[in-house]
Amino acid sequence: MSIPHEHNFKPARHKKFDLRQNFCRNPDNDPSGPWCFTELTETRHQECGLPQCSEVKCMRCNGETYRGPMDHTESGKECQRWDSQKPHKHTYQPHRHVGKGLDDNYCRNPNNDVRPWCYTMDKNTPWEYCNISVCDSDNDVEVEVTTSCFRGQGEGYRGTVSVTPAGVTCQRWDALFPHNHSYTPHNYKCKDLRENYCRNPDGSEIPWCFTTNPKVHKAFCTNIPRCESESSDSTECYEDNGESYRGNLSKTRSGIPCGLWSDHTFRRDTRSAKASVGLELNLCRNPDRDKHGPWCYTSNSSIPWDYCGLERCGGPKPSCFIHKTTRIVGGMQVQRAEDGSWVVSIQKRNRHWCGGSLIREEWVLTDQQCFSTCVPDLSEYTVQVGLLHLNASADTQGLRIAHVVCGPEGSNLALLKLTTPAPLSEHVRTVQLPVAGCAVAEGTYCLMYGWGDTKGTGHEGSLKMVGLPIVSNKRCSQSHNGILPITETKICAGGKRDQGVCEKDYGGPLVCQEGESKVIVGVSINGRGCAVARRPAVFVNVAFYSEWIRKVFKYYSDMEISY
Repeated sequence: MSIPHEHNFKPARHKKFDLRQNFCRNPDNDPSGPWCFTELTETRHQECGLPQCSEVKCMRCNGETYRGPMDHTESGKECQRWDSQKPHKHTYQPHRHVGKGLDDNYCRNPNNDVRPWCYTMDKNTPWEYCNISVCDSDNDVEVEVTTSCFRGQGEGYRGTVSVTPAGVTCQRWDALFPHNHSYTPHNYKCKDLRENYCRNPDGSEIPWCFTTNPKVHKAFCTNIPRCESESSDSTECYEDNGESYRGNLSKTRSGIPCGLWSDHTFRRDTRSAKASVGLELNLCRNPDRDKHGPWCYTSNSSIPWDYCGLERCGGPKPSCFIHKTTRIVGGMQVQRAEDGSWVVSIQKRNRHWCGGSLIREEWVLTDQQCFSTCVPDLSEYTVQVGLLHLNASADTQGLRIAHVVCGPEGSNLALLKLTTPAPLSEHVRTVQLPVAGCAVAEGTYCLMYGWGDTKGTGHEGSLKMVGLPIVSNKRCSQSHNGILPITETKICAGGKRDQGVCEKDYGGPLVCQEGESKVIVGVSINGRGCAVARRPAVFVNVAFYSEWIRKVFKYYSDMEISY
Protein backbone atom coordinates (compact mmCIF):
# COMPACT_ATOMS: atom_id res chain seq x y z
CA MET A 1 0.00 0.00 0.00
CA SER A 2 1.33 3.47 -0.96
CA ILE A 3 -1.47 5.63 0.44
CA PRO A 4 -1.19 8.46 1.43
CA HIS A 5 2.51 8.45 0.47
CA GLU A 6 4.03 6.97 -2.69
CA HIS A 7 7.40 5.24 -2.12
CA ASN A 8 9.70 2.55 -3.48
CA PHE A 9 10.39 0.64 -0.26
CA LYS A 10 8.41 -2.46 -1.24
CA PRO A 11 8.81 -5.67 0.85
CA ALA A 12 9.47 -7.74 -2.28
CA ARG A 13 12.37 -5.47 -3.30
CA HIS A 14 13.91 -5.14 0.17
CA LYS A 15 13.46 -8.60 1.70
CA LYS A 16 16.49 -8.36 3.99
CA PHE A 17 14.97 -5.39 5.84
CA ASP A 18 11.84 -7.31 6.93
CA LEU A 19 9.36 -4.64 5.82
CA ARG A 20 6.34 -6.34 7.36
CA GLN A 21 3.06 -4.54 8.07
CA ASN A 22 3.78 -1.03 9.41
CA PHE A 23 6.66 -1.78 11.80
CA CYS A 24 9.50 0.70 12.27
CA ARG A 25 12.45 -0.21 10.06
CA ASN A 26 15.57 1.39 8.55
CA PRO A 27 15.83 0.23 4.91
CA ASP A 28 17.98 3.22 3.85
CA ASN A 29 20.44 3.06 6.77
CA ASP A 30 19.33 6.42 8.14
CA PRO A 31 21.83 7.44 10.89
CA SER A 32 18.89 8.50 13.07
CA GLY A 33 17.65 4.93 13.34
CA PRO A 34 14.37 3.18 12.45
CA TRP A 35 11.54 5.21 10.95
CA CYS A 36 8.25 4.76 9.11
CA PHE A 37 5.88 6.51 6.73
CA THR A 38 2.92 8.03 8.56
CA GLU A 39 -0.80 8.04 7.80
CA LEU A 40 -0.84 11.83 7.95
CA THR A 41 -0.84 13.50 4.54
CA GLU A 42 1.09 16.47 5.90
CA THR A 43 3.83 14.29 7.49
CA ARG A 44 5.57 11.93 5.06
CA HIS A 45 7.74 10.03 7.55
CA GLN A 46 9.08 10.23 11.10
CA GLU A 47 11.80 8.68 13.22
CA CYS A 48 10.53 6.11 15.74
CA GLY A 49 12.73 7.38 18.57
CA LEU A 50 14.11 3.99 19.58
CA PRO A 51 17.19 4.15 21.84
CA GLN A 52 20.44 2.62 20.63
CA CYS A 53 21.42 -0.59 22.37
CA SER A 54 24.59 1.09 23.61
CA GLU A 55 22.41 3.54 25.55
CA VAL A 56 20.90 0.77 27.68
CA LYS A 57 22.38 1.07 31.17
CA CYS A 58 20.33 -1.46 33.15
CA MET A 59 19.00 -4.97 32.70
CA ARG A 60 15.62 -6.61 33.09
CA CYS A 61 15.00 -9.96 34.71
CA ASN A 62 18.29 -11.91 34.51
CA GLY A 63 19.71 -9.86 31.64
CA GLU A 64 18.94 -12.18 28.73
CA THR A 65 18.01 -9.16 26.61
CA TYR A 66 20.66 -6.79 27.95
CA ARG A 67 22.46 -5.10 25.03
CA GLY A 68 24.33 -2.38 26.89
CA PRO A 69 28.01 -1.34 26.56
CA MET A 70 29.38 -2.84 29.81
CA ASP A 71 32.73 -4.47 28.93
CA HIS A 72 34.31 -5.11 32.37
CA THR A 73 33.50 -7.68 35.04
CA GLU A 74 32.40 -6.91 38.58
CA SER A 75 36.05 -7.15 39.72
CA GLY A 76 37.19 -4.74 36.99
CA LYS A 77 38.69 -7.27 34.55
CA GLU A 78 38.46 -6.46 30.85
CA CYS A 79 36.13 -8.75 28.88
CA GLN A 80 37.40 -10.97 26.07
CA ARG A 81 35.82 -10.51 22.64
CA TRP A 82 33.15 -13.13 21.89
CA ASP A 83 34.62 -13.80 18.43
CA SER A 84 38.07 -14.45 19.91
CA GLN A 85 39.46 -17.70 21.36
CA LYS A 86 42.26 -15.99 23.30
CA PRO A 87 43.09 -16.24 26.08
CA HIS A 88 40.12 -18.60 26.68
CA LYS A 89 38.64 -21.06 24.19
CA HIS A 90 34.85 -21.26 24.26
CA THR A 91 31.78 -22.24 22.22
CA TYR A 92 29.79 -19.00 22.49
CA GLN A 93 30.73 -17.73 19.06
CA PRO A 94 28.51 -15.04 17.48
CA HIS A 95 27.73 -17.06 14.34
CA ARG A 96 26.55 -20.00 16.44
CA HIS A 97 24.39 -17.95 18.80
CA VAL A 98 22.61 -15.54 16.49
CA GLY A 99 20.35 -13.10 18.32
CA LYS A 100 22.26 -13.26 21.62
CA GLY A 101 23.96 -9.90 21.08
CA LEU A 102 27.51 -11.28 21.20
CA ASP A 103 29.09 -8.11 19.83
CA ASP A 104 32.62 -6.97 20.64
CA ASN A 105 33.44 -7.79 24.26
CA TYR A 106 30.22 -6.65 25.93
CA CYS A 107 28.73 -8.46 28.92
CA ARG A 108 25.94 -10.76 27.81
CA ASN A 109 23.86 -13.71 29.01
CA PRO A 110 23.69 -16.19 26.09
CA ASN A 111 23.02 -19.23 28.30
CA ASN A 112 20.23 -17.82 30.49
CA ASP A 113 22.49 -17.65 33.53
CA VAL A 114 21.62 -15.75 36.70
CA ARG A 115 22.93 -12.49 35.18
CA PRO A 116 25.21 -11.23 32.36
CA TRP A 117 28.83 -12.30 32.31
CA CYS A 118 31.85 -12.48 30.01
CA TYR A 119 35.12 -14.30 29.47
CA THR A 120 38.02 -12.22 30.76
CA MET A 121 41.41 -11.16 29.38
CA ASP A 122 43.00 -12.55 32.54
CA LYS A 123 44.37 -15.99 31.62
CA ASN A 124 43.91 -17.12 35.23
CA THR A 125 40.21 -16.15 35.36
CA PRO A 126 38.13 -17.79 32.61
CA TRP A 127 34.96 -15.77 33.26
CA GLU A 128 33.16 -13.54 35.75
CA TYR A 129 29.75 -11.96 36.23
CA CYS A 130 29.28 -8.29 35.38
CA ASN A 131 27.92 -5.67 37.76
CA ILE A 132 24.88 -4.33 35.93
CA SER A 133 22.04 -2.63 37.77
CA VAL A 134 18.46 -3.84 37.49
CA CYS A 135 15.98 -1.52 35.78
CA ASP A 136 13.34 0.08 38.00
CA SER A 137 10.64 -1.72 36.06
CA ASP A 138 11.97 -5.27 36.43
CA ASN A 139 9.64 -7.12 34.09
CA ASP A 140 10.57 -10.06 31.94
CA VAL A 141 10.73 -9.82 28.18
CA GLU A 142 7.18 -9.61 26.91
CA VAL A 143 5.89 -13.15 26.40
CA GLU A 144 2.39 -14.37 25.74
CA VAL A 145 1.17 -16.00 28.93
CA THR A 146 -0.75 -19.28 28.58
CA THR A 147 -2.02 -21.72 31.20
CA SER A 148 -3.56 -24.75 29.47
CA CYS A 149 -1.09 -25.05 26.57
CA PHE A 150 2.18 -23.47 25.46
CA ARG A 151 3.32 -21.39 22.50
CA GLY A 152 6.76 -21.25 20.93
CA GLN A 153 9.23 -22.65 23.43
CA GLY A 154 6.82 -22.29 26.33
CA GLU A 155 8.65 -19.46 28.10
CA GLY A 156 5.27 -17.87 28.80
CA TYR A 157 3.62 -21.04 30.11
CA ARG A 158 2.15 -20.37 33.57
CA GLY A 159 0.00 -23.48 34.03
CA THR A 160 0.05 -25.97 36.89
CA VAL A 161 1.27 -29.23 35.31
CA SER A 162 3.69 -30.68 37.87
CA VAL A 163 4.33 -34.27 36.74
CA THR A 164 6.50 -35.65 33.94
CA PRO A 165 5.03 -37.60 31.00
CA ALA A 166 6.00 -40.78 32.87
CA GLY A 167 4.02 -39.71 35.94
CA VAL A 168 6.97 -38.70 38.16
CA THR A 169 6.32 -35.70 40.41
CA CYS A 170 8.41 -32.62 39.67
CA GLN A 171 10.85 -31.27 42.27
CA ARG A 172 10.01 -27.89 43.79
CA TRP A 173 12.02 -25.05 42.29
CA ASP A 174 12.92 -23.74 45.76
CA ALA A 175 14.20 -27.19 46.83
CA LEU A 176 17.73 -28.42 46.23
CA PHE A 177 17.02 -32.10 46.84
CA PRO A 178 17.28 -34.61 45.26
CA HIS A 179 18.88 -32.38 42.59
CA ASN A 180 21.03 -29.35 43.37
CA HIS A 181 20.55 -26.47 40.91
CA SER A 182 20.62 -22.71 40.48
CA TYR A 183 17.13 -22.26 38.98
CA THR A 184 15.56 -20.99 42.19
CA PRO A 185 12.78 -18.39 42.50
CA HIS A 186 15.34 -16.02 44.07
CA ASN A 187 17.73 -16.23 41.11
CA TYR A 188 15.01 -16.09 38.44
CA LYS A 189 12.38 -13.82 39.94
CA CYS A 190 10.61 -13.12 36.65
CA LYS A 191 10.25 -16.76 35.53
CA ASP A 192 7.34 -17.62 37.85
CA LEU A 193 9.14 -20.58 39.44
CA ARG A 194 6.28 -21.36 41.81
CA GLU A 195 5.77 -24.68 43.53
CA ASN A 196 6.94 -27.51 41.25
CA TYR A 197 5.17 -26.44 38.06
CA CYS A 198 6.75 -27.10 34.66
CA ARG A 199 8.51 -23.97 33.40
CA ASN A 200 11.16 -22.91 30.89
CA PRO A 201 13.57 -20.55 32.68
CA ASP A 202 16.58 -21.32 30.46
CA GLY A 203 15.19 -21.04 26.93
CA SER A 204 15.00 -24.80 26.35
CA GLU A 205 12.89 -26.29 23.58
CA ILE A 206 9.77 -26.68 25.76
CA PRO A 207 8.82 -26.44 29.47
CA TRP A 208 10.57 -28.86 31.83
CA CYS A 209 11.23 -29.60 35.48
CA PHE A 210 13.67 -31.32 37.79
CA THR A 211 12.22 -34.62 39.00
CA THR A 212 11.85 -36.19 42.43
CA ASN A 213 13.53 -39.32 41.09
CA PRO A 214 17.21 -39.15 42.18
CA LYS A 215 18.21 -41.09 39.04
CA VAL A 216 16.50 -38.71 36.59
CA HIS A 217 17.84 -35.15 36.75
CA LYS A 218 15.25 -33.38 34.60
CA ALA A 219 12.45 -34.19 32.17
CA PHE A 220 10.71 -32.27 29.41
CA CYS A 221 6.99 -31.77 30.07
CA THR A 222 5.81 -33.14 26.73
CA ASN A 223 2.45 -33.85 28.38
CA ILE A 224 1.61 -30.14 28.03
CA PRO A 225 -0.07 -29.66 24.64
CA ARG A 226 1.04 -27.04 22.16
CA CYS A 227 -1.66 -24.43 21.58
CA GLU A 228 -3.69 -25.54 18.56
CA SER A 229 -4.30 -21.97 17.44
CA GLU A 230 -0.57 -21.32 17.14
CA SER A 231 -0.09 -20.16 13.59
CA SER A 232 2.50 -21.67 11.32
CA ASP A 233 5.70 -19.70 10.85
CA SER A 234 5.93 -20.63 7.23
CA THR A 235 3.72 -21.09 4.20
CA GLU A 236 6.59 -22.60 2.29
CA CYS A 237 6.36 -25.96 0.58
CA TYR A 238 8.78 -28.33 -1.14
CA GLU A 239 8.84 -30.11 -4.49
CA ASP A 240 9.36 -33.87 -4.97
CA ASN A 241 11.23 -35.15 -1.90
CA GLY A 242 12.45 -31.69 -0.84
CA GLU A 243 16.09 -32.31 -1.79
CA SER A 244 16.16 -28.92 -3.53
CA TYR A 245 14.37 -27.04 -0.73
CA ARG A 246 16.33 -23.89 0.20
CA GLY A 247 13.84 -22.11 2.44
CA ASN A 248 14.53 -20.54 5.82
CA LEU A 249 12.51 -22.75 8.16
CA SER A 250 14.70 -23.79 11.10
CA LYS A 251 12.53 -25.78 13.46
CA THR A 252 10.86 -29.17 13.48
CA ARG A 253 7.18 -29.89 13.01
CA SER A 254 6.78 -29.90 16.82
CA GLY A 255 8.45 -26.49 17.17
CA ILE A 256 11.87 -27.60 18.44
CA PRO A 257 14.68 -25.40 17.05
CA CYS A 258 17.01 -27.12 14.60
CA GLY A 259 20.64 -27.72 15.52
CA LEU A 260 23.60 -26.65 13.41
CA TRP A 261 24.51 -29.11 10.64
CA SER A 262 28.17 -28.37 11.38
CA ASP A 263 27.74 -29.83 14.88
CA HIS A 264 26.76 -33.23 13.48
CA THR A 265 28.60 -35.71 11.33
CA PHE A 266 26.71 -36.32 8.11
CA ARG A 267 28.06 -38.35 5.20
CA ARG A 268 27.25 -36.34 2.11
CA ASP A 269 26.74 -38.05 -1.23
CA THR A 270 29.40 -36.48 -3.45
CA ARG A 271 27.58 -37.69 -6.55
CA SER A 272 24.82 -35.16 -5.98
CA ALA A 273 25.50 -31.45 -6.17
CA LYS A 274 22.17 -30.84 -4.46
CA ALA A 275 23.12 -32.95 -1.46
CA SER A 276 26.43 -31.16 -1.01
CA VAL A 277 25.03 -27.64 -0.61
CA GLY A 278 22.60 -25.93 1.69
CA LEU A 279 23.84 -27.41 4.97
CA GLU A 280 24.60 -24.01 6.42
CA LEU A 281 23.42 -22.85 9.82
CA ASN A 282 20.46 -24.82 11.18
CA LEU A 283 18.00 -24.72 8.28
CA CYS A 284 15.68 -27.58 7.30
CA ARG A 285 17.20 -29.62 4.49
CA ASN A 286 17.09 -33.12 2.94
CA PRO A 287 20.70 -34.15 2.23
CA ASP A 288 19.95 -37.89 2.26
CA ARG A 289 16.97 -37.68 -0.13
CA ASP A 290 14.52 -38.85 2.51
CA LYS A 291 11.29 -39.46 0.60
CA HIS A 292 9.27 -37.88 3.42
CA GLY A 293 10.77 -34.42 3.04
CA PRO A 294 13.17 -31.95 4.73
CA TRP A 295 14.37 -32.61 8.27
CA CYS A 296 17.02 -31.43 10.70
CA TYR A 297 18.98 -32.42 13.79
CA THR A 298 17.95 -30.89 17.11
CA SER A 299 19.82 -29.93 20.26
CA ASN A 300 17.39 -32.00 22.34
CA SER A 301 19.00 -35.26 23.49
CA SER A 302 15.57 -36.89 23.61
CA ILE A 303 14.79 -36.05 19.97
CA PRO A 304 17.99 -36.36 17.89
CA TRP A 305 16.22 -35.37 14.64
CA ASP A 306 12.74 -34.83 13.24
CA TYR A 307 10.96 -33.74 10.09
CA CYS A 308 10.17 -30.07 9.56
CA GLY A 309 6.66 -28.63 9.39
CA LEU A 310 6.59 -28.31 5.63
CA GLU A 311 4.03 -29.61 3.14
CA ARG A 312 4.66 -30.92 -0.33
CA CYS A 313 3.66 -28.22 -2.82
CA GLY A 314 0.09 -28.79 -3.92
CA GLY A 315 -0.29 -31.75 -1.58
CA PRO A 316 -3.45 -32.26 0.51
CA LYS A 317 -3.40 -31.70 4.22
CA PRO A 318 -3.68 -34.85 6.35
CA SER A 319 -7.03 -35.40 8.03
CA CYS A 320 -7.43 -36.07 11.76
CA PHE A 321 -9.30 -39.01 13.26
CA ILE A 322 -10.53 -39.62 16.80
CA HIS A 323 -9.69 -42.99 18.33
CA LYS A 324 -12.61 -45.44 18.61
CA THR A 325 -12.83 -48.74 20.46
CA THR A 326 -12.73 -51.40 17.72
CA ARG A 327 -12.64 -55.14 16.90
CA ILE A 328 -11.43 -57.83 14.45
CA VAL A 329 -14.13 -59.69 12.54
CA GLY A 330 -14.16 -63.32 11.39
CA GLY A 331 -10.82 -64.57 12.74
CA MET A 332 -9.67 -67.69 14.52
CA GLN A 333 -7.96 -67.87 17.89
CA VAL A 334 -4.17 -68.04 18.00
CA GLN A 335 -3.22 -71.35 19.64
CA ARG A 336 0.56 -71.05 20.02
CA ALA A 337 2.53 -68.14 21.38
CA GLU A 338 5.03 -68.22 18.53
CA ASP A 339 2.21 -67.66 16.00
CA GLY A 340 1.80 -64.10 17.23
CA SER A 341 4.71 -63.59 19.59
CA TRP A 342 5.52 -60.17 18.09
CA VAL A 343 1.99 -58.79 18.61
CA VAL A 344 1.60 -56.48 21.62
CA SER A 345 -1.36 -54.99 23.43
CA ILE A 346 -1.04 -51.25 24.01
CA GLN A 347 -3.08 -50.57 27.12
CA LYS A 348 -4.43 -47.32 28.49
CA ARG A 349 -5.30 -47.28 32.18
CA ASN A 350 -4.86 -51.07 32.21
CA ARG A 351 -7.40 -51.66 29.42
CA HIS A 352 -6.62 -52.74 25.86
CA TRP A 353 -6.43 -49.69 23.61
CA CYS A 354 -4.59 -50.68 20.41
CA GLY A 355 -2.49 -53.39 18.85
CA GLY A 356 1.14 -53.09 17.82
CA SER A 357 4.14 -55.07 16.61
CA LEU A 358 7.49 -55.62 18.30
CA ILE A 359 9.98 -54.92 15.49
CA ARG A 360 12.99 -54.62 17.79
CA GLU A 361 13.40 -55.43 21.46
CA GLU A 362 12.84 -51.78 22.39
CA TRP A 363 10.64 -50.62 19.50
CA VAL A 364 6.92 -51.10 18.75
CA LEU A 365 5.25 -50.12 15.45
CA THR A 366 1.61 -49.05 15.66
CA ASP A 367 -1.11 -46.66 14.46
CA GLN A 368 -0.40 -43.00 15.28
CA GLN A 369 -4.12 -42.42 15.81
CA CYS A 370 -3.98 -44.56 18.95
CA PHE A 371 -2.61 -41.40 20.59
CA SER A 372 -4.33 -38.01 20.64
CA THR A 373 -0.99 -36.24 20.14
CA CYS A 374 2.65 -37.01 19.43
CA VAL A 375 3.45 -35.96 23.00
CA PRO A 376 0.79 -37.79 25.08
CA ASP A 377 0.76 -38.36 28.81
CA LEU A 378 2.66 -41.65 28.73
CA SER A 379 1.96 -42.39 32.39
CA GLU A 380 -1.41 -43.78 31.28
CA TYR A 381 0.04 -46.34 28.88
CA THR A 382 1.77 -49.72 29.14
CA VAL A 383 2.74 -52.29 26.52
CA GLN A 384 1.92 -55.94 27.22
CA VAL A 385 4.07 -58.48 25.36
CA GLY A 386 3.80 -62.27 25.20
CA LEU A 387 0.02 -62.08 25.67
CA LEU A 388 -2.49 -64.49 24.06
CA HIS A 389 -5.55 -63.38 26.03
CA LEU A 390 -6.31 -59.95 27.45
CA ASN A 391 -7.39 -61.47 30.77
CA ALA A 392 -4.24 -63.55 31.14
CA SER A 393 -1.55 -62.43 33.56
CA ALA A 394 0.93 -65.35 33.59
CA ASP A 395 4.04 -65.10 31.44
CA THR A 396 3.29 -61.53 30.41
CA GLN A 397 5.49 -58.45 30.62
CA GLY A 398 4.15 -54.94 31.20
CA LEU A 399 6.55 -52.37 29.74
CA ARG A 400 6.40 -48.58 29.89
CA ILE A 401 6.74 -46.25 26.92
CA ALA A 402 9.56 -43.69 26.97
CA HIS A 403 8.80 -41.84 23.74
CA VAL A 404 6.33 -41.69 20.86
CA VAL A 405 7.99 -40.93 17.50
CA CYS A 406 5.32 -39.94 14.99
CA GLY A 407 5.81 -40.97 11.38
CA PRO A 408 5.99 -38.69 8.34
CA GLU A 409 2.93 -36.55 7.65
CA GLY A 410 0.06 -38.64 6.35
CA SER A 411 1.65 -41.97 7.27
CA ASN A 412 -0.56 -42.64 10.33
CA LEU A 413 2.37 -44.57 11.80
CA ALA A 414 4.08 -44.21 15.16
CA LEU A 415 7.11 -45.86 16.71
CA LEU A 416 7.09 -46.43 20.46
CA LYS A 417 10.43 -46.45 22.27
CA LEU A 418 10.19 -48.68 25.35
CA THR A 419 11.94 -47.69 28.57
CA THR A 420 13.50 -51.16 28.75
CA PRO A 421 13.94 -53.77 25.99
CA ALA A 422 11.38 -56.57 25.87
CA PRO A 423 12.90 -59.86 27.10
CA LEU A 424 12.87 -62.15 24.06
CA SER A 425 11.71 -65.74 24.56
CA GLU A 426 9.48 -68.37 22.96
CA HIS A 427 6.54 -66.13 23.83
CA VAL A 428 8.12 -62.80 22.88
CA ARG A 429 9.76 -62.37 19.48
CA THR A 430 10.32 -59.63 16.93
CA VAL A 431 8.90 -59.55 13.41
CA GLN A 432 11.10 -58.68 10.44
CA LEU A 433 10.80 -55.43 8.49
CA PRO A 434 10.39 -55.59 4.69
CA VAL A 435 12.95 -54.38 2.20
CA ALA A 436 12.28 -50.72 1.39
CA GLY A 437 10.02 -50.34 -1.64
CA CYS A 438 9.33 -54.06 -2.06
CA ALA A 439 5.98 -55.33 -3.37
CA VAL A 440 3.90 -58.37 -2.41
CA ALA A 441 2.34 -60.25 -5.33
CA GLU A 442 -1.42 -60.07 -5.67
CA GLY A 443 -3.14 -63.17 -4.31
CA THR A 444 -0.46 -63.87 -1.69
CA TYR A 445 -2.14 -65.02 1.51
CA CYS A 446 -0.99 -63.10 4.57
CA LEU A 447 -2.13 -63.10 8.18
CA MET A 448 -3.69 -60.21 10.04
CA TYR A 449 -3.59 -60.24 13.85
CA GLY A 450 -5.90 -58.46 16.26
CA TRP A 451 -7.55 -58.44 19.69
CA GLY A 452 -11.03 -57.29 18.72
CA ASP A 453 -14.47 -58.75 19.17
CA THR A 454 -15.81 -61.30 16.70
CA LYS A 455 -19.51 -60.47 16.39
CA GLY A 456 -20.41 -63.38 18.65
CA THR A 457 -18.22 -65.98 16.92
CA GLY A 458 -16.35 -66.67 20.17
CA HIS A 459 -12.88 -66.26 21.65
CA GLU A 460 -13.60 -62.72 22.84
CA GLY A 461 -10.49 -61.02 24.23
CA SER A 462 -8.14 -63.54 22.64
CA LEU A 463 -5.43 -62.74 20.12
CA LYS A 464 -6.82 -63.79 16.74
CA MET A 465 -5.50 -64.11 13.21
CA VAL A 466 -7.20 -64.24 9.84
CA GLY A 467 -5.81 -65.12 6.41
CA LEU A 468 -6.32 -62.41 3.79
CA PRO A 469 -5.21 -62.37 0.13
CA ILE A 470 -3.25 -59.34 -1.09
CA VAL A 471 -5.26 -57.19 -3.51
CA SER A 472 -3.67 -54.82 -6.02
CA ASN A 473 -4.10 -51.12 -5.29
CA LYS A 474 -5.98 -50.64 -8.56
CA ARG A 475 -8.56 -53.32 -7.74
CA CYS A 476 -8.72 -52.10 -4.16
CA SER A 477 -9.55 -48.57 -5.28
CA GLN A 478 -12.24 -49.89 -7.61
CA SER A 479 -13.76 -51.98 -4.79
CA HIS A 480 -14.00 -48.84 -2.67
CA ASN A 481 -15.60 -46.96 -5.60
CA GLY A 482 -12.63 -44.60 -5.75
CA ILE A 483 -13.60 -42.99 -2.44
CA LEU A 484 -10.37 -43.91 -0.64
CA PRO A 485 -7.04 -42.67 -2.04
CA ILE A 486 -5.13 -45.96 -2.52
CA THR A 487 -1.58 -44.77 -3.26
CA GLU A 488 1.79 -46.48 -2.94
CA THR A 489 1.66 -45.67 0.77
CA LYS A 490 -1.12 -48.26 1.22
CA ILE A 491 -1.49 -52.02 0.78
CA CYS A 492 -4.82 -53.88 0.57
CA ALA A 493 -5.88 -57.38 1.57
CA GLY A 494 -9.10 -59.40 1.87
CA GLY A 495 -12.51 -58.45 0.56
CA LYS A 496 -13.95 -61.84 -0.41
CA ARG A 497 -15.76 -62.29 2.92
CA ASP A 498 -16.53 -60.04 5.88
CA GLN A 499 -13.12 -60.63 7.38
CA GLY A 500 -10.67 -57.89 8.15
CA VAL A 501 -9.91 -54.86 10.27
CA CYS A 502 -12.45 -53.60 12.76
CA GLU A 503 -12.52 -52.07 16.22
CA LYS A 504 -9.65 -52.82 18.63
CA ASP A 505 -7.48 -54.11 15.75
CA TYR A 506 -5.95 -50.74 14.90
CA GLY A 507 -2.18 -50.78 15.07
CA GLY A 508 -2.06 -54.53 14.52
CA PRO A 509 0.11 -56.16 11.82
CA LEU A 510 -0.47 -57.76 8.44
CA VAL A 511 2.29 -60.39 8.19
CA CYS A 512 3.43 -62.36 5.14
CA GLN A 513 5.64 -65.45 5.03
CA GLU A 514 8.87 -65.08 3.06
CA GLY A 515 10.92 -68.26 3.20
CA GLU A 516 11.44 -68.97 6.88
CA SER A 517 11.01 -65.30 7.74
CA LYS A 518 7.78 -63.58 8.66
CA VAL A 519 7.67 -60.00 7.43
CA ILE A 520 5.31 -57.23 8.52
CA VAL A 521 3.97 -55.63 5.34
CA GLY A 522 1.04 -53.64 6.72
CA VAL A 523 -0.32 -51.86 9.80
CA SER A 524 -4.07 -51.59 10.32
CA ILE A 525 -5.26 -48.03 10.86
CA ASN A 526 -8.37 -46.20 12.01
CA GLY A 527 -10.77 -44.46 9.67
CA ARG A 528 -11.23 -47.18 7.03
CA GLY A 529 -14.50 -48.67 8.30
CA CYS A 530 -15.25 -52.16 9.61
CA ALA A 531 -14.81 -55.46 7.75
CA VAL A 532 -17.25 -55.62 4.79
CA ALA A 533 -17.52 -58.28 2.09
CA ARG A 534 -16.05 -57.22 -1.27
CA ARG A 535 -14.32 -54.28 0.42
CA PRO A 536 -10.60 -55.09 0.97
CA ALA A 537 -9.07 -53.86 4.20
CA VAL A 538 -6.62 -50.97 3.73
CA PHE A 539 -3.31 -51.02 5.62
CA VAL A 540 -0.31 -48.70 5.78
CA ASN A 541 2.37 -50.06 3.43
CA VAL A 542 5.29 -50.65 5.81
CA ALA A 543 7.74 -51.13 2.91
CA PHE A 544 7.12 -47.52 1.84
CA TYR A 545 8.21 -46.31 5.28
CA SER A 546 11.05 -48.76 5.96
CA GLU A 547 13.70 -46.08 5.36
CA TRP A 548 12.08 -43.81 7.94
CA ILE A 549 11.90 -46.65 10.49
CA ARG A 550 15.58 -47.53 10.07
CA LYS A 551 16.49 -43.84 10.27
CA VAL A 552 14.71 -43.63 13.64
CA PHE A 553 16.62 -46.72 14.81
CA LYS A 554 19.90 -45.05 13.82
CA TYR A 555 19.44 -41.63 15.38
CA TYR A 556 17.32 -42.54 18.41
CA SER A 557 19.36 -45.53 19.57
CA ASP A 558 21.35 -43.65 22.22
CA MET A 559 18.83 -41.02 23.23
CA GLU A 560 18.35 -40.14 26.89
CA ILE A 561 15.26 -41.63 28.50
CA SER A 562 13.39 -39.60 31.12
CA TYR A 563 11.01 -41.37 33.45
